[in-house]
Amino acid sequence: MKVGIILFPGSNCAEDSKVYFENRDNQCFYIWHKEDDITKYDIDLLIIPGGFAFGDRDYQNATDNKYNINPGKMAIESPVSKIILDAHKKEIPILGICNGFQILTKLGLLPGKLLLNNNQKFTCETVICKIKSNIIPDLKDKIINIDVANSYGRYHIEQNELKPLIDNEQILLKYVSTDYKTKNGSLNNIAGVCDKYHIVFGMMPHPERNNNEESIYQIISKIVNQNRMSRNIKNLMYSEHISYKSTKKYLKKLYTESSHVIQGPGENAGIVHLDGDYCLAIRIESHNHPTFIDPFNGASTGVGGILRDIFTMGARPIGILDFLRFGTDDNSNNLLKETVRGIADYGNCFGVANIGGDCYTSDIYNSNPIVNVACLGLMKKSNIVYGNALSEGEIMIYVGSKTGNEGINGAAMASDTFKSGQNLSNLKKNIQIGDAFLEKLLLESCLEIINSGLVVGMQDMGAGGVLCSTLEVILRGRDKTDKNLGCDIYVDMIPSKYEMDKCHKLISESQERMLLVVKKENTSEVFDIFEKWNLESAIIGEVNNSGIYKVIDQYESTIYSKPIEYFDSIQEDWDLNDFTPRRTEFNEVKKPDLWNTYDSTIGLRSDEINRGSHNYSIIDIYEISKKIIISWGSNFDICYNTIKNKNFRALGLVNCLNYGHPNDSMGSMVTFLNELNDSCKKYNVPVLGGNVSLYNATDNISINPTPVLVMIGIN
Repeated sequence: MKVGIILFPGSNCAEDSKVYFENRDNQCFYIWHKEDDITKYDIDLLIIPGGFAFGDRDYQNATDNKYNINPGKMAIESPVSKIILDAHKKEIPILGICNGFQILTKLGLLPGKLLLNNNQKFTCETVICKIKSNIIPDLKDKIINIDVANSYGRYHIEQNELKPLIDNEQILLKYVSTDYKTKNGSLNNIAGVCDKYHIVFGMMPHPERNNNEESIYQIISKIVNQNRMSRNIKNLMYSEHISYKSTKKYLKKLYTESSHVIQGPGENAGIVHLDGDYCLAIRIESHNHPTFIDPFNGASTGVGGILRDIFTMGARPIGILDFLRFGTDDNSNNLLKETVRGIADYGNCFGVANIGGDCYTSDIYNSNPIVNVACLGLMKKSNIVYGNALSEGEIMIYVGSKTGNEGINGAAMASDTFKSGQNLSNLKKNIQIGDAFLEKLLLESCLEIINSGLVVGMQDMGAGGVLCSTLEVILRGRDKTDKNLGCDIYVDMIPSKYEMDKCHKLISESQERMLLVVKKENTSEVFDIFEKWNLESAIIGEVNNSGIYKVIDQYESTIYSKPIEYFDSIQEDWDLNDFTPRRTEFNEVKKPDLWNTYDSTIGLRSDEINRGSHNYSIIDIYEISKKIIISWGSNFDICYNTIKNKNFRALGLVNCLNYGHPNDSMGSMVTFLNELNDSCKKYNVPVLGGNVSLYNATDNISINPTPVLVMIGIN
C-alpha cells in the first residue's frame, strides 16, 4: 500500500513509522506540514506519527523564549490539516499514533481528548494491552506487548459518550498492565479508539516500536484493503458511464411504450414483436474514449460488448452497424483505419454481417473520435431471458475468459475528458482486449442453455465487470419482485489468469465473460453444456434475501458489504447552458476499400446494404417472410421519412447521444431529447433503448452535439 506520513518540524517518530511500514513492503513518503493539496498524492493510508515537539508547543517563533505546552494546537493550525480533513472526506484510512492521536481528537475526527498522565510525567515502558477490535475476529481479545512513550496519554471521554463508543465497537485497544493503568489513568483503560465508520484510528502505544508484533498492522492493513475496494467501487459506480447520474431523469421522460414493444429501455436490449413467435432485439453503444486510446482494441471490444448485450436476451445477432466520426489530421486517418480493422476483425470472426452505417470527418473530432455500434438480433418470444435474479437460493455462474487486469476502471476513464499532450499509452491498461472466437463459443453455449430452459437470468459482464453484472441482476430482481434481494459474492472463486488484487477481480472489464443466474438444481446441466463447448465456468455467488451486497474471500471473511440501496439513486445536476457549435465542415468518407473489409453477406439476410448518405439498409427475416428496414441519421425526421418513403412501418428507435462536457452540453442534449420525445409521441415510434456518451472534450473544449439515431421498420 501507499503510505503518506505527515512530517512536522521537530518530528522524531516519523522515521520510525516509515521504517516500520517499509519493512512490510509498503511504499512510504513524507508529506511536509506546509502542504495542503491532497490531489498531489496517491494515498492508501495516512499516518500522523507521534513525538513532534512542534505540535506540543504554542509559540510565535521557534526561537522565542516564551511558549505554552498545548499538545496539538500548532499542528492542527498547519496547512497540512486540510490534507488530513480531505483524506477523511475521501474515506482514506488515517492512523494517528501518540501525538498523532491527539491531533485527530482536536480536529474532531475522533471522540474524546488526551490529558496529562495521572503520574504527571513522561512515561516510557513496555505495557500489556488487549485488542478489543472485532475487525479481524481471530485477533479480538488477543494480548500483546507494546511500547508507550508519552506525557499526555490519558484518554478521557464524557460518560454519556462512552456507551456509544462501546456499542459501535470503536474501542481498538485497552491497557491490561495494572501498574501502568494507575500511572496512566485513561477512562475505562482505553489505549486506542476509532471512528464509528472504522476508517480513522488513534492509539497511544507505538506499534512501530514493536517490529515483531503484527496484530495492529494486520488490522490496519485489512482496513486499508477494504477501504481501497470501497473507494474503487464507489468511484466506478458513481461514474457517468455506469450511473447515468446526469441524464437518467431526462431519459425517463421518453416515449417508450406501444402495443408491439415487449421490452423498452432498462434491459440489455430493447425488443419488439415482429410476427408469430418472432421478435427483434436492438441495441446501440458507444466506445469513444477507448477507440482514441487504442483504436483496434477499443473498436473491436465495442463490437464484442454489444453482441453480448443481444444474445444475453436470448437473441441470435443477425447484423451490426457502425457510425464513425473522425478528425481530419494524420493521426485521425490512422485511428480510422485501425478502428475499421478492429470492427471488421471482430464481426467477421464472430460471423455477423455488417449491414450499414456511416462515416464523417471534421476537425472537431481530432481529439475526440466517435465510434457507435448498433446490433440487431432475432429471437423467439418464448426464449426471451432478462438480466435478473428472482429468488433466494439462486446460483450465480461465471463463464468465459479468465479475468485479468485489463480494463480496470474503464468505465471511470470513459467518464472523464482528455488533455492535449496526455500520455495515452498510460491509459491503455484501461482498454479491454477482445477474442471473437471465444465469443462465438459463448453465443452458442448460452443460446443452448436458454433453449433448454435452464436459466433464470443472464447478464453480460461489461462495464464494471463482475461487480456491475451481479448488482444489475439483483437490482432488476428487486424491482420486479419487491423482495429484499441481496447476494454473497465469492471473490476468490472468480477465475483469473494470474494472482490478482481482489478489488481488481471484481471490477476488471476483461472481455468475453457472462453471468448466469440459475436455480440450484440446474447447475449441473449448465456446467455440462459449458464443458461441451470447452468453456470454463464457476459458481461465484448466491442470491439471498439479505438486502446486502457482500463480498466474501476464501477464508469466509467479509471484505466488502453494503446495502443494495447504497447503489440506487445516484444523481448529479448540471445547469442547462446554451451551447454554440463550432463552425466546421463535415465530409462523408466514401472508401469502398475500407468498407469491403466488412463481411456484409454472411447469414443470408442482406437484401439491400447501404452506407453513409444512403441512410438505410434492408434485411430479410425469411422465417416469417418479412423484411426489416434499418434507417439512421442525426434526427427523427431523417430516419422516419426514409422508412415511410420505402413503404415500411416504423417499430421503434434507439439513440446514442454523443456530447461534450455536461457543464456546457447538457442543455443542448435536453433540448434534443425534448424534440425527439415530441416526434416519437406524434408518430407512435417508441424509444427502445439508447446510450449516453458525455465528456467528449479535450482541454475543456467540447465536441459539437453528435446524436445518432437508428430506427427500425417492418413491411
